[in-house]
Amino acid sequence: MRKIYDILKRMREADAGFNPEDFDADGLDNPLDSDDEGQLPQGVDEHEEEEVEFGDATEQADEEEQLVDIADRLKGIDINDADEVWSRLTEEERQEFQKLIANGDIMKLMPDYKPWWSKPKDSKIVVITKEPEDKNIPEISQNIPNFNDIRKKTPSPCLHFNLWNILSAYSCIVRFFAGEQHTNASEAVAHLVNLSSTLKYGTNFEDAEDAIISVQMEACTTGNGPAGAATVGSAGAGMNFLVESKEQLQQDARQLMSTRHNKLAALSDVLQLLQQAKALSKRQNSGEAEFQKLFALASGSVEINRTKLTQFIKKIEFMQSYVSREEVL
Repeated sequence: MRKIYDILKRMREADAGFNPEDFDADGLDNPLDSDDEGQLPQGVDEHEEEEVEFGDATEQADEEEQLVDIADRLKGIDINDADEVWSRLTEEERQEFQKLIANGDIMKLMPDYKPWWSKPKDSKIVVITKEPEDKNIPEISQNIPNFNDIRKKTPSPCLHFNLWNILSAYSCIVRFFAGEQHTNASEAVAHLVNLSSTLKYGTNFEDAEDAIISVQMEACTTGNGPAGAATVGSAGAGMNFLVESKEQLQQDARQLMSTRHNKLAALSDVLQLLQQAKALSKRQNSGEAEFQKLFALASGSVEINRTKLTQFIKKIEFMQSYVSREEVL
């Protein structure tokens, strides 16, 4: 509750024209040194100090009252359900959040995140005898069909490069949601499909570099809706919500494609997202998906129905079979 309140408070402070980072943890600018304790700042008399202290106490009381108000409104609901949280916000809070989305400042509130596939730059190569036991790594799907049972013909070379395209898009989604993509599967899938030409258009690639650049171009040219376009305009060419930089995108793609295990783990995560989105699409009340509709499906991403989701699921299952045929090195 405190974190949610702090985010809303920071949005109000930003609108008021000052930066919370310019103040220390107690909200005081240029705090007194230990040697100056008991001394008043130059130009401030005792009466003014009393007024400041009284104002601080009033402001703190107001903050506590607002925190209790938010806590009461969010009491008893699933805090991970974006739609439910959204429905409990006031109109003013919704407008503040939408403004934060529109100008791209929402990303400044996100904590630093290190995806499950990343490795230290100067790490030494270590030979292991079994797959890593990292809880953050997505669990690989069970009972992946044998590729030869699905298709007798030799797989087309383009499948390898199409995989580069899908996993490059996947890396953007994971970073964008800071690993919490499953808390909003519908939005995650919408952005994933919007970035991957292989999924969205059925495009076949003949080169890994083209497959990666395509993801960046899809993000830049579509702008990912009004919010994405605003971010592109404010952050500079080639920068937006979903692609941090060309270099980061290339590095993520190479690391995901570096091992059979990483490929299968990523594809399994994509498959689970698609299955979640398909399950969510069964909702009868369209109002329940207001949050996703506002910030994803209606903001430049392709419209995804159950038929398309089923097609995507089959395509990812096929890619899993394709990757599983690779020899473990």
